[in-house]
Amino acid sequence: MKPYDPVIANIIADSQEAARDRSRLASANDGELSINRRQFLNRLAVGVGGIGGALSTLPAFAQLSSGQLQTDITEGVPLTPVVEAIGKEVWKDDQLDEDAVSELFDQAMMKLTGRTSAKEAWRDIVLPDDIVGIKINPLGGPDLSTHSIIVDKIIEGLYSAGVLHKQVIIWDRFEEHLLNAGYPIRQDEGDVRTLASDTEGIGYDDEVFYESEKDSITRRENGSTFSRYSRILTQMVDVLINVPVLKHHEMAGISGCLKNLAFGSVDNTRRFHGKPLYCNPAIAEILEHKVVKEKLVLNIVDGLVASFDKGPTYHAESTWKYGSLFVSTDPVILDVLVLQTVNQKREEMELDSVSKFSNHISTASALGLGTNTLDEADLQKVEV
Repeated sequence: MKPYDPVIANIIADSQEAARDRSRLASANDGELSINRRQFLNRLAVGVGGIGGALSTLPAFAQLSSGQLQTDITEGVPLTPVVEAIGKEVWKDDQLDEDAVSELFDQAMMKLTGRTSAKEAWRDIVLPDDIVGIKINPLGGPDLSTHSIIVDKIIEGLYSAGVLHKQVIIWDRFEEHLLNAGYPIRQDEGDVRTLASDTEGIGYDDEVFYESEKDSITRRENGSTFSRYSRILTQMVDVLINVPVLKHHEMAGISGCLKNLAFGSVDNTRRFHGKPLYCNPAIAEILEHKVVKEKLVLNIVDGLVASFDKGPTYHAESTWKYGSLFVSTDPVILDVLVLQTVNQKREEMELDSVSKFSNHISTASALGLGTNTLDEADLQKVEV
C-alpha cells in the first residue's frame, strides 16, 4: 500500500473545494482564451499572407549568446514559433511505440528550429558548457507524469549538442513524487543526476524568494509570506527545459508549462490554492523572477497521455491517449493550446470549459513572459 502523502492529500482537499466553488460559478462567462482552436486553424488555412501564409514556410532563427532562439523579424511582425507534433502511431494498443515517439520528438525539434537534423536543432537550444535542468512533472504517478522516453530524448539531444551527462539534472520538488513516477534519485556527479528540492543537501535558497500577501493566510507554511526558490534553480543550473504534462487542474483550470515551472520552483505554494485567487497572480509573478525567466530556453508539453478532468492527480476515467507534443520557447502560448485542448475534450465529454479558471495565462502574458494571442503564433504541425 502506498504510504500517506500529505502533499497529495492537501492537493486533493483543495481540488475538492475548488470543484465545489466551480459549480457555483458555472454560469460565469468564459475569459478571453475561449476561442476555439479549430476556428483558429480554419482561419490560418484560408489566410493569404500574414500568419496564414506563414504556415507554408519555416521561420528563420538566430542564435543568441544564451543558447536561446529568436524569430527573424523579416516583415516587422514577430511570430512565436510553436510546433504541435501529432503521433498517429505512438500508441499500439496500450503500449507506447518508443521508435515512433523518438521520431515524433526529433521531427518536432527540427520543425521548431528549421534544421535538417535533430543534432543541429539542439545546438540552437543549448551551449556545450550549459548545466541543464530538466523540470519534469511527476505528480500524477506512473500513469500521468512526464514520460521517461521524452526525458531520455532530451538527454540524447543535449549530448549531441556537446552537453555531457554530468551537466544534466532532472528535478522536481519532492523525492517521493519522483520515485513514485519512476525516477529514482541519482546523485552521482559523474552522470545525469535526478534530484528533488527536498533531497538532503539541496533545499531552498533563503536569499532568493517570492514575497506576497496575496494568498490564503490559513494555508501558509509556518505563517510565512515568503516562497523560496529551489537551490537547484538558483545555484545549480544555467538553463531550464520545462517538460510538463498536458492536464486539467481543478484550481487553475490547467496544469501546463506555467504552473509546472512556477509551483515546482518554490516552497510554500499551497497558500495560493484557495479562492478567490486559484493560483493567480502567483504563478506568473513567480516566473517573472530572473532566476526562472532568464534561464528558460525550451518547453515541451508531454501530451502522450492527457487529462481533461479531476486533475492534477491521476484518474483513469478522465485521461486519454492523446499521443501529441507541443513545443516552443514560449510557455504562455503553449498553455493557450493546452487550455484549448482540454476544453475541446471536455466539450466532447459534455463538461464545462475551464477557461474562467485559467487567468494566470493572461497574467503571464501581461508580465511579458510570452504571448497569449494566437494571431501572434506561427503554428507548425508535424504528423508521424
